[in-house]
Amino acid sequence: MVVEMAHPARPFTYEDLEGMPDDGYRREIIGGSLIVTPAPTGGHQRVTGKLYALLQTAETDEVMAMVAPYDWWLPDGGSVQPDVMVIRRDDFDPAGPLPASAVPLLVVEVLSPSNPTQDRMLKRDLYERLGVPAYWIVDPAGPSLLALRFVGRGYTVESESTVTFRTDWPFPLEVTLADLVR
Repeated sequence: MVVEMAHPARPFTYEDLEGMPDDGYRREIIGGSLIVTPAPTGGHQRVTGKLYALLQTAETDEVMAMVAPYDWWLPDGGSVQPDVMVIRRDDFDPAGPLPASAVPLLVVEVLSPSNPTQDRMLKRDLYERLGVPAYWIVDPAGPSLLALRFVGRGYTVESESTVTFRTDWPFPLEVTLADLVR
């Protein structure tokens, strides 16, 4: 999977996405750079779908799960499409993206084998700077789940799981990693 990054004379913003083709490519803007990636593989989508289903069954009256493609507009004009997010219901607009004023309670990224650095470094740094309370990085190849929690000024490791992951944030949940890749 090849990732293209475009660097214009001025920083890209989510308004620039309006005129781009709907051609199956995922377009995100991080730090003013346009990042274009091909559609995820079938295996990636299966893991993402299973995680979304688990999170969706645990929804409450206050929070809900969302699955990509669903834009989160960032305060700096950027835009990302995490694989799965848990957001406050009050922040959900059925006619638009997650607004820049909102911060998801949980962001989940499923690693693609061709560019794991994007999720492990670039997006981890971005979500940490934005104060996302919880960030999970799922590696289907392991399978493994790295759960990070925002504490003080940055992320700390909540759990590194290869068998079963249990958490109470943003609601009680148990994830059996082998079930995600089955």
